[in-house]
Amino acid sequence: MSDKKMISIDQFNPEERLAVEEAFRGLVEKYHQRTGKEPDAKKEKELTAEARQQVMTLKQAKEKALAEKAKKKPLKKKKPESQAASEVSDFNWSASMMKGRR
Repeated sequence: MSDKKMISIDQFNPEERLAVEEAFRGLVEKYHQRTGKEPDAKKEKELTAEARQQVMTLKQAKEKALAEKAKKKPLKKKKPESQAASEVSDFNWSASMMKGRR
């Protein structure tokens, strides 16, 4: 028995589903060239699982790269005037008085 679980096709968006189909066709073609015969139902299921696994690996790598990129990006600080009262952590009264002077 395989220790890998079958990945549901519902986890993919339409573009990724097309990528799964392309990967599956490629694996079937590779199997056909290697053995000279068409895959049976059991082998098709294995190839489908492998194609889904490949696309899921790519999807997770993209998501991880996006998360890394977002983590590196510094957070934009709001001006104190536009912050809510709960968001203001340190208020400098002397700076406020200097700014308000005319």
